[in-house]
Amino acid sequence: MKFIFLVLALLVTSSGYSQNHIWLIGTVHQEKNYINTDSLTAALSRIKPDLILMELEDKHFTKDFKFNTEKYPLEDFLVGIENIAIYKYQQQYGTQLRPFDINGRHEFYQKENYQERENKMFSEMLNIYKNNKLSESCKVDFEILLSALSSYSELHFSSLRESNSDVATKFLALKNKINFELMLSIIKRTEGLKNWLNFAELRMEYWNRRNRAMANNIIKYANEFKGKSIVVLVGNDHKYALLELLKNHNLEVKNYYD
Repeated sequence: MKFIFLVLALLVTSSGYSQNHIWLIGTVHQEKNYINTDSLTAALSRIKPDLILMELEDKHFTKDFKFNTEKYPLEDFLVGIENIAIYKYQQQYGTQLRPFDINGRHEFYQKENYQERENKMFSEMLNIYKNNKLSESCKVDFEILLSALSSYSELHFSSLRESNSDVATKFLALKNKINFELMLSIIKRTEGLKNWLNFAELRMEYWNRRNRAMANNIIKYANEFKGKSIVVLVGNDHKYALLELLKNHNLEVKNYYD
């Protein structure tokens, strides 16, 4: 009996030891009053990770995971505050880096003329709303959409910690659900917007596909770096989706201040 308890204890200990600790830090790409390179560098210094995952593609790195400066000038990598913070930290401590974004993202956006079509789609929806050509239910839903997007643009966090709070993460989850699913629903129910149906479906499908690719890459590196501490710096809009997708993978996902 003592032998059985000993084996069970060893298994539990082994399982806990091999479990990865992943700090998922939601960030923004441009400096805000509550977040800058210094605050992100301070978060990295507090955690002291073995590995940092960057919102970049495989092509941005060489085979030995150095920045591919032969193809992309170093200045191209240092355009977002999170990349600058990671670079400064990595230069000081030599921490390993890996890309975890979906491959081909920029080519996809360019091929689909994504930004222009997205703006035009929303502009047409707004015009139909202003001209009172939406059904009553769609009108209510569109006002919810406007309210969610307006509230998001007016958010003023006081710190990196506040922007990564459970409340902030839940709000962004709701905002994106409205932005993708409710917008698609309005288009499906409005005859004057049916020409945007394919793009609205593509838009939502690609958002979900990109989040899945990010989560799969995190899981891949967690398996490669067993028992190591990993920091993931990612746009805050993605954080809620990654938290959900990383459930049930023997990963302890934490906020940087935990």
